[in-house]
Amino acid sequence: MQQTNEEVLIGFITANPNSTKATISEGTELKGLVLFNLLKKLEKEKVVAVDGGGADATYSINENDGEEEPDIENEGSDEHEEEEEGGEEEEEANNEDEINTNEEDNTPAKDKKVTAKSSTRDNSKFKFNGEEYGKGPLVRAVVAKYVEENPGTTYKKLKEAFPDDLLKRFGIFQDEATAREISGKRDRYFLKEAQVIKLKDKKVAVSNQFTAANIQPFLKVVKALGFKIK
Repeated sequence: MQQTNEEVLIGFITANPNSTKATISEGTELKGLVLFNLLKKLEKEKVVAVDGGGADATYSINENDGEEEPDIENEGSDEHEEEEEGGEEEEEANNEDEINTNEEDNTPAKDKKVTAKSSTRDNSKFKFNGEEYGKGPLVRAVVAKYVEENPGTTYKKLKEAFPDDLLKRFGIFQDEATAREISGKRDRYFLKEAQVIKLKDKKVAVSNQFTAANIQPFLKVVKALGFKIK
């Protein structure tokens, strides 16, 4: 009987503790989003323990993986994982037009002529810091402003301010190497040199995978941080 991707991954990490993503990918042939989502799932379920961050993070089997998880920890996780793995192509297709719009440079929208190509496309604009932005550029502008106002911000501190849970599958941002790994052949992050944000300890790239619905958690956090967006 053929093993599932999850079984292959667990088997490899069991036999090769303290492996990096690159080592795991080479040994299992699991790559990009498939590997990223599986590692996140196993980390959340505490099957896998992670040491470090970014491309240098290492993965080992958690010695306490047999302990029962609290109900609140896993509430709805199976449903979400099915959506992630089974609906990936559909989601990418639905967001294709929007992604193309959001992957622009950070020139304020007021200096551009915006034309709606489709009645189904969401061309929502937001005003922040005196400028007007689309969804993806807005998120990048806010994160960049936060870093500017908090000099010395580390990768860990920025994750605490904008945790991965705010944007399912991609996270609000990732370190540059991880962002390129997740993106694969498609730019799912702002990866141009001028768009990458420099922190105290590394460079990060902000995701551009935003819709009118999935940007809402980010907007709530931004409001709580004191930023004003209209």
